[in-house]
Amino acid sequence: MGSGWSTLGLRPYKLEGEEAERRFLAQEKFSISVNTASNISTEEKYIDIITALPVFSRAAKGAGFTNAEIDRDGVRRRIYLINNIYDHWYAQLAFAPLLNYLGNPQIYLEKRKLTLKQAQMSDGEKKDIVIPLDHLGRLMLDWPRKNYFESYTHISFANFSLLDHMETELEYYTRALTSSEIGFFTQFDSSIRDIPDALYYLNWLFDDAAEARNTAMEETDNNAFYKYLEYRNSAHNLLEEILDMDMERKVVELAVLTGEEYPDMAAAIEDEAGYILSIIDVLSVNLKRYRELTTENSIAFKDKFVIMGRVDMGTTDIGVNPFHGQYINVGTHGVVLDTILSGSFITPLSFWWSILVMMLFVPLFFHVTSGLAPVIRAFCGFAAVLILLTGAVLLFRFTGIYSGILGISLAMLCAIITREIISYANSEKEKHFIRTAFSTYVSGDVVKEIISDPSRLQLGGTKRHMTAIFTDVKGFSTISEQLDPEELVSLLNKYLSAMSDIILAEKGTIDKYEGDAIIAFFGAPLELKAHALRACISAINIKKMETEINKTIVEHKLSPSPLLTRVGVNTGDMVAGNMGTANKMNYTIMGNAVNLAARLEGVNKQYGTWILASEYTVSETGDHLLSRKLDRVRVVGINEPVRLYELIDLYELANEQDIKMVSVFHEALDFFEQRNWKQAADGFREASALKNTDEPAKMYLERSKKFLEAPPKDSWDGVYNLTSK
Repeated sequence: MGSGWSTLGLRPYKLEGEEAERRFLAQEKFSISVNTASNISTEEKYIDIITALPVFSRAAKGAGFTNAEIDRDGVRRRIYLINNIYDHWYAQLAFAPLLNYLGNPQIYLEKRKLTLKQAQMSDGEKKDIVIPLDHLGRLMLDWPRKNYFESYTHISFANFSLLDHMETELEYYTRALTSSEIGFFTQFDSSIRDIPDALYYLNWLFDDAAEARNTAMEETDNNAFYKYLEYRNSAHNLLEEILDMDMERKVVELAVLTGEEYPDMAAAIEDEAGYILSIIDVLSVNLKRYRELTTENSIAFKDKFVIMGRVDMGTTDIGVNPFHGQYINVGTHGVVLDTILSGSFITPLSFWWSILVMMLFVPLFFHVTSGLAPVIRAFCGFAAVLILLTGAVLLFRFTGIYSGILGISLAMLCAIITREIISYANSEKEKHFIRTAFSTYVSGDVVKEIISDPSRLQLGGTKRHMTAIFTDVKGFSTISEQLDPEELVSLLNKYLSAMSDIILAEKGTIDKYEGDAIIAFFGAPLELKAHALRACISAINIKKMETEINKTIVEHKLSPSPLLTRVGVNTGDMVAGNMGTANKMNYTIMGNAVNLAARLEGVNKQYGTWILASEYTVSETGDHLLSRKLDRVRVVGINEPVRLYELIDLYELANEQDIKMVSVFHEALDFFEQRNWKQAADGFREASALKNTDEPAKMYLERSKKFLEAPPKDSWDGVYNLTSK
């Protein structure tokens, strides 16, 4: 009461009715005296003012406006300290109590500065405080680099809410203790005999405190508020005296004695004693914690400006400052106080200085560097910009002068970029030539990486988790013998173009062509999610495209027989990079996982399949594919057994016959691997009947019949060692 500062709101429009009437309260109670220079013209951004509700405004010692300035980029950098409304001056919310703290010095407003004449400092000295302003009369704020919660001391409102709750608890339990049978026990001990009377007096103090508080709140009466504080403190002191009488021990002892003297009332006496002890315990704990919190707050508030504002997670009063994308706006008022009291002012230079530097320095620099080579010229340009920025930062750091060098720097950068545009265009022509030439041999992604980083042309590779795919046309040697070279090249180009487009569509990279074979990989040179699934989709689509190509081949008699493609797919760790020599290199892949993909392509011959993938690949494709599990095998050159899977189709596109056949086949394979040859043979026979062209079902049926007659040794683990590629 009487030491708090309320808020004012400046409005860019004229107020009406009851709100307009509050302007007169603001003029009477909150306006300040400002001496202005003759060349000062006030900006008419705000034309009216409104106070808080009169009941609060009259109770406040003073008030200030809360309006803050926001730059066009949404950042808060500056603020008005004073504003003129209807020929009355008003101070900013933090500046208003600061003026009072400084002894209400005379205020002189001049162009680009605000002077506080003979301000009373905390050490007793009086001095003029000169506050630099920008060309619109605003203070540039010296924002702290730390975030809001690290910048200042914060006290949660919960502390005050807890104090209020404790006051209520103390009064409630004091009245409960008064209403108890405490008098029964105190009559037996003269040292505590006066406690009942003290409790009744304590209740009277609580009543008087409540009455004084209500009067203070309703009538904004300072005297009533001070009486409330006096009654409350007297009540707490008296309660502390009562609690210091060691009542707990004495009540326990008296309960035992009176229980023995009145055995028929012993139980009731013991219950009442327990009730009294619980009340005393609550009162002791609450009073102790209340005094601790009060002391902590008193220390925290001593000789401090206290700014009250909402900062919980529900607040939307959040802005942006030069250091933080989110800064709670109530902290702005703390920055105003900190900037002025610490004297850490920022002095903005006139924008005419920026124009002068730009008109003189920039043309001179370009004239001096015009004869240099493009690279050196560009380097010098960027270095000059860096020097300008560094100089501006140092000037700001050591003198507080803000030069606004960013505009000059941006102008120089634009000029540098414009000057180098011709050189850049020429280099683009060279890059276009490289792109066109290299794209003939390697994938577009490889070309992009080479252009963006020529160092990738160096020998060497990196280890990556990828998927490799190998394709080969069945019996192509026989086909090629029956075609002349021109026909063979035409056939190959048609076939390889169609199949390569499928791979590239799934973001694969073509490694090389070896005759009719395609070697490709997924996951390099660029990282690729779901590379295993993309490789499998490519393999399935290759077989589908094969049907379309063969229709054209048969129709135009381009080949003596259809082109039938076998595909091998494997996923694992591979080395991808430039291999070869410094004069001749190729972006390719290497490693055991690559070799396994190549072997799987050839293994198709032994199982009568067209697409074989390893278990490593299938495990990374989820449930997107319809695939058939086959043997665990050791392929030539690789000792580690691997489970084979035949890729049939995308699950969502697969026909019911294939889905049924795969299900029956898998049940039969489970029987087969469990050495249940009879049920395995029945299952494979059923699978073969569902699709009579299915070679794996026929092969497993023959195996089952063979093992039914001559079972393998007990050491048989179901792994097949393949002896040919």
